Amino acid sequence: MKKIKLLFLALFLGFVGQEAMAQDSAYVNNEYAKAMALYNRAQRYNDVTVSKQALLEMTLLNPGDTSVLKSLAEIYFGNGQFVSSAMVAMDMINLHPNNLFALEVAAVSYENLRLYDKAIEQYEAMWLATDNSTILYQVSYLQYLLDRYEQANSNLGILTGKVAADEVIGLAKEDGSTQEVKFSAAVENLKGLIALDQGNKEKARGHFTKALEISPEFEAAQNSLNGLK
Repeated sequence: MKKIKLLFLALFLGFVGQEAMAQDSAYVNNEYAKAMALYNRAQRYNDVTVSKQALLEMTLLNPGDTSVLKSLAEIYFGNGQFVSSAMVAMDMINLHPNNLFALEVAAVSYENLRLYDKAIEQYEAMWLATDNSTILYQVSYLQYLLDRYEQANSNLGILTGKVAADEVIGLAKEDGSTQEVKFSAAVENLKGLIALDQGNKEKARGHFTKALEISPEFEAAQNSLNGLK
């Protein structure tokens, strides 16, 4: 009789547990639907503050929903909240390490925060996943900013043998606009900046001159050469 009572108790507790789980699941689904409706209405009214709040509620209810994290990262990044966009992007990377959107948001956010070492980590992950020359150039540039000249030159050496003669890259001008120059000219200019930092002015002059031979209108290279004079 005692065994029968224990069996009945176990079955009863199991039933109660399943019912509680079903109720919890229904509650979560209901709250998620409400948060989604709030987000859609806030988007319709262009209310960024309420949009963020609704997305945050959804992340609490379903932490693994990367589509919600993506939308949240876009809002933070678009409003210049780079600490927040970097943190959200890193949460996405923890879930999906090769998510290119998250890697890019994290990299650019850290770069804007001048946390160049952290930015390099994310750019390098992007480079390994895409083999994109522009990304490796950005890695080299950040390494130059951190005085990691050997690493920067090593990556520039890879680019020297990789980029096509007619390949171009967009670089910022002094007025904030973007100038397209031959990729090989950008590589030569960065090599010149590294040589200049290392105290070798003549080597730097050679690189700047070569950059201008490749792209005569290259503003940054011309400014670099003028600086030597």
